[in-house]
Amino acid sequence: MYLTDDLDRDLESLGQSGARVFTIGYSLLGRPIKCAVKGNLGGGQIFMQAAIHAREWATAQLAVKMLQEYDGDVGVWCVPMSNPDGAMLAQLGLDSVTDESLRNFLLQVNGGSYDFSLWKANARAVDLNVNFNAKWGTGAQNVDYPSPSDYVGMYPRSEPETRALCDFTEKIQPSLTLSYHAKGNVIYRGFECVNPYPQLAEQISASTGYPAYSSSGSSGGYKDWYVTTAYKPGLTVEVGESEWSYPQIQDNMDIVLAANRQVLDICARFVQDNM
Repeated sequence: MYLTDDLDRDLESLGQSGARVFTIGYSLLGRPIKCAVKGNLGGGQIFMQAAIHAREWATAQLAVKMLQEYDGDVGVWCVPMSNPDGAMLAQLGLDSVTDESLRNFLLQVNGGSYDFSLWKANARAVDLNVNFNAKWGTGAQNVDYPSPSDYVGMYPRSEPETRALCDFTEKIQPSLTLSYHAKGNVIYRGFECVNPYPQLAEQISASTGYPAYSSSGSSGGYKDWYVTTAYKPGLTVEVGESEWSYPQIQDNMDIVLAANRQVLDICARFVQDNM
């Protein structure tokens, strides 16, 4: 498991080693959405976010480990757990929710099952990575009702977690973004015909061994929104073997981290050379 307490402990350690740790907003249930930053805050910047899907909570630990190892000059801002309510729900089930009416709602949405380990959404049953304003609601798997996954929400940026990511991104205006997801060991670049600086994806592909593809069939994601509004490179990196369960990503963290160990350095060099 990797709970909010585990994240707080690791962020405290990062803070003691010189990183700045702060909160960019709050989840639906009032949990802080934490961010840490290292490096030079002048010039081009990198923004990395992870665990926007509840069941992909292990990517939060990966993002923290990547930031812990990073020692470059370019500023790296990291939101390891973009969906803290969902991450807790996927790991602890309804024990992570105190409100009885919300517990009943979530249980109903989950088909009466107390097993939330495959839940993707937030605590309002909105899939945050289809809630951004990038051809919102047009994805092949999108639904228009509360669901463990793929529910687009009432309107773009309807969720506090989505708004926090958007507002913060607009504030720091990063030169590129990395969104860590699970699973499949693959990289998705660009959005539809917008694909700035495709060479970055190729460089990261060569380092990780993950093939890079153009996105298709999806819409409303963070990366989609960033690429089409900033016209700068945004990448989604899916980690973990397809046949692994989501907890097995944590069990194999050494393998996953090894594959991604050079990603931030590659991004930093790219920013210095191109942005």
